[in-house]
Parts: sequence; C-alpha cells; structure tokens
Amino acid sequence: MQKWLVLAAAAVVLVIAACTIVDTTSPVVAIVYPTDGSTVGAGSVTIKAVATDNKAVTKVEFYDASTKIGEDATGNADTFDVSWTATAGAHTLKAVASDAAGNQGTSTISVTVSSGAGPTVAIVYPANGATVGVGVTTIKATATDAKGVTKVVFFDGSTTLGTDTTAVADTFSVSWTTTTGSHTLKAVATNQDGVTASDSITVTVTGGSGPTEHSQDIVGGDSIWYPSGNPHIVMDYLRIYQNGRLIIKPGCVVKFVTDAGFQVGNSSAGELDAVGTAESTITFTSNNTTPNAGDWKGFDFYNQTRTSTQFSYCDINYGCYPDWAAVILEGDQTIGINHTTIHNSSNYGIQLGSAGAYITGFTGNTITACTNYPIYCYPGKLGMLTGGNTLTGNGNGKNAICVYGGDVTETGTWVNQGVPYFLSGDVYVGSSSGAYVTIAKGTTVQSGTGVHISIGNSSSVGGLIADSVTFTSAATSPQKGDWYGIWFYPTCTDAQCLLTRCNIGYGGGDIEGDIWLEDAKPTITGCSIHDSKGWGVDCQGPEYPNLDSLKADNTFANNDSGPVHFAGK
Repeated sequence: MQKWLVLAAAAVVLVIAACTIVDTTSPVVAIVYPTDGSTVGAGSVTIKAVATDNKAVTKVEFYDASTKIGEDATGNADTFDVSWTATAGAHTLKAVASDAAGNQGTSTISVTVSSGAGPTVAIVYPANGATVGVGVTTIKATATDAKGVTKVVFFDGSTTLGTDTTAVADTFSVSWTTTTGSHTLKAVATNQDGVTASDSITVTVTGGSGPTEHSQDIVGGDSIWYPSGNPHIVMDYLRIYQNGRLIIKPGCVVKFVTDAGFQVGNSSAGELDAVGTAESTITFTSNNTTPNAGDWKGFDFYNQTRTSTQFSYCDINYGCYPDWAAVILEGDQTIGINHTTIHNSSNYGIQLGSAGAYITGFTGNTITACTNYPIYCYPGKLGMLTGGNTLTGNGNGKNAICVYGGDVTETGTWVNQGVPYFLSGDVYVGSSSGAYVTIAKGTTVQSGTGVHISIGNSSSVGGLIADSVTFTSAATSPQKGDWYGIWFYPTCTDAQCLLTRCNIGYGGGDIEGDIWLEDAKPTITGCSIHDSKGWGVDCQGPEYPNLDSLKADNTFANNDSGPVHFAGK
C-alpha cells in the first residue's frame, strides 16, 4: 500500500511539472519622447519610452532604424530612456521591450532632426522623485534656445496641464491641482523653428484625507487648516472675530457651498492669513459641480480686521458678495494682497468701500474675468496702490480702476497699472498741510459725465504733476464737453502744478475749458489740448500764466471757443 502511495505522489509531481504555465504575454511599450512626427534639434536627445508587462520588463532596447543606440535595463516608474546623438535628417526610432520569458513588444515613430541644436528644457520644481501634498502646486521648468523658446507645454502623463508662452527669466510654469498617487510630469519646449525638447520627472502625491467640513465661526485664538484635510468645505457664511485668527497653509484647497464665505473683524478683532508660495498656492473656489460667478460670498473685511491679514499666492475664483465684490474692505482698514488671482466675480474683483481703506504690497496680482471693474475704490488712497499687476480681461469693457468721487488729502503717485483710472465722480486734491498727486507716465485718466479734477480749493493746498498722461472722456465715443476739465484754484502750489506733454481733450462741459485757472499759474508745456466745448485754457483772476507762452508752448485744436482766454481781456 505504501509503495502505491509513493508512486501516486510521484505521478502528481510529474503532472504538475508538465502543466507549468508558460508566459506568452508580450510587454507593452510606447515611445513618449520624441513624439511621432516631431522635429528635434541635432545633438544629444534623450529618447524615452514607457513599458509594462504582466510580469516585469527586463530591458528596453532603442534603435535608429537598424542601428542599436543602447538599452536600459533599470527603468524608473516604468520609464526607460537612452541618450541619442541625433544627426540632421529623417529618422525612424524603435523601442523593443523584453521580459524574462523572451517576449517582446515594439514601438516605432518617425522624427526629423533639424540641422541646428534644439532647445534645452529641465523641470526645476518639483524635484524628480519628490513627494508633494494634495492641493495646488506650480510646476516650473527652465527652457532656453538660441532662437528663443516660443512655448512650454506641461503634461501629467498624457493629460495636458497647460501651456506657458511668457517666461520670466527663462522660467516657464503651470498650476497643477494634484491628486494622490504616482505621476509622470513632462515639459515640452518648442523653439521658433518648431523644434522640441522635453524633460520628464516622477513625483508622488500624498495626503488629502478630506473633505473637511467647516461650519463654526473662528473665535478666540488660532485655527489652522492644512492641505492634508483637502478639500476644505466651508458650509456657511463664517465670521472670524473675537480675536480669532484663521491660518490657511500652502497647498490648501478651500471650497464654498452656495452663499458661504468669510466675514472678518466685524465688532471685534479678527485675522485671516492665507499665505501660499509660488510653488504651492492656496485655492478658494466654488463647491458646485458646475461653478458660476458669484456662487459664494467672497471675503468681507470690517474695521477691526487686523492689518496683518493677507492673501499671498492665492487663487480666488467664483466668489462675490451680492452686488459688491470678491474681496471687500468695508471700513478704514488695511490688508495685504500680492501674487493673487481674483477671477469670475459676478461684480467687482476688489472694492474698497471706505475713503481710508487701502491694500499694502499690491503687486504680482491678476484680476480678470470679472463682470465689472477689477477695482472700485476712493481716490484718497490711490497713491498707496503699487504696480506690477494685470487688470485686463474683464467683462463689458470694464478694464479700468473705477474711482469714486472724493478727496485726496495725502501726497502720492498714481502708478500706471496698464489700465485707465475711471473717475466716476469729482476728485479734489488738497489739504491744509498740502497734498500733491503725481500721475505716472503713460497713464490714462478717464472722467465720467460732468466730472472735474480740482487742485486746491478753499483753504486746501494742492498740486498735480503729470508728464505724458492722457486726460479724456470715459465715453466709448467721446464728445466735446463730456467732462468738465482740470481746475486749478488760488490755493494750489504753482511749483507743484506741472502738465507736461499731456493729451487733454473732450472737457469744457461747463463751457469753461479743458483747463480752468482761477488766480493760479501752473506750468503747461508740450500738451495737446483739444475738443473742448469751451476754451482750451480759460484763465480768471489776477494771477495766470503768460498767454502768449501758453499758445506757443502747446498745441490747440477743435476747441469751440478758441485756444486760450483771459476774462479780463
């Protein structure tokens, strides 16, 4: 009996050995750079292929036609590569992937090599092999070419993330909303001849245990939101007050349900610190599947908002308090905003609703795709608004800084923001101690119907210095008399009243002139003064510039009453 058992066991072993499964599945391989039909520059080119197998890929061999270029037996996250010394002409490149059983898969492409060297490109952030958190991060690549790089296209695997055509110091970038897992990022640079080059890296995205819902006011100390809780969902219109401070860390994604938002510093101290980085921004957006402008109520800052409140490297999208703005300053408070994008507001981007409200460090910002003006503010603190911002692309031709009527009682410079200042009401420049406004070269100041700019009045001492500035009507089709003009009063400081090489037109709506002087002697030279419903320059009072010099030193055209007038002559 035992003998028969031994023989049976042996037979089973033989049967199992005979039935061993043979691997006949071929690897799958695809050349991912260069792409089929593309043009690359002569010189060193890295050919890259992605190869997978049901078991494992043991190596990938690369060929230029029948000539073997080299092989890669290690790979990195299924990516294999080889360095190829490319020569001018047409080439057929082939990648052959093999597994341990000897099965092979192939990928073939055609490329053209130009006679000159192509661009060079390298992803500089994130680093190859890095781990980043869930949220929004910025991919950066440096790219150079002797003829100039026209664009860099960024990919997450085969998905296009975006294209950058406007490098800063040879650095191109794109914003990437990360998801957990392993990702192969690629940057493809193209020069003016259409020659491309690419660089690829592999990164791992971790975190994001959310969604994390928030429905309680922020009071009595610090609350900190981390990207590990992404996405953060704001469920109501939350208040930050009673010495509460909300700190939002780089990489956070904050979404708002309909009519949710933040109110800060109303009745007691509150602070919001949303400070991202160039590589890891903070996103504020709608929680709706199909978002629309004004889905959520944005940010409303009151008098007791702490001055340390700031937005830095943030993206504020689809927010707007009804009939107001995405970001509102209700009282005479100050917050910081820099390197932040505000877009898709159903009204204004930023509204400074008080004469004493202003923004510090306002630079590197973009306000676009808003239904109304990007900024609506009083004139008193315009001199605090710094430059280096993009304020275009807003709806209905609203590409301007809209300015309420009001007083300017502090000396300052109106920076050229790349869009006009639209004066919707009269602006009075002057104070008891003196207030002097300088308007930067190249700036356009548009005035609404019946609006005038007053320099010095009553006991106010004021001045206006403008070189190469356009003062005109805000009308789409301007007409004579659309606005009243620039008025200089006896209390203006003559030495601080200089109009040089300015273009001044379509004023005189009060039948006075584009420029009206009362006992004042501003210096006006090299200006084009035109299309007044009254005089070009109308002078009154005992003190006034030399009339002959005014006529000789400036150009006058199409003024209904004539170029220069003095009431006593």
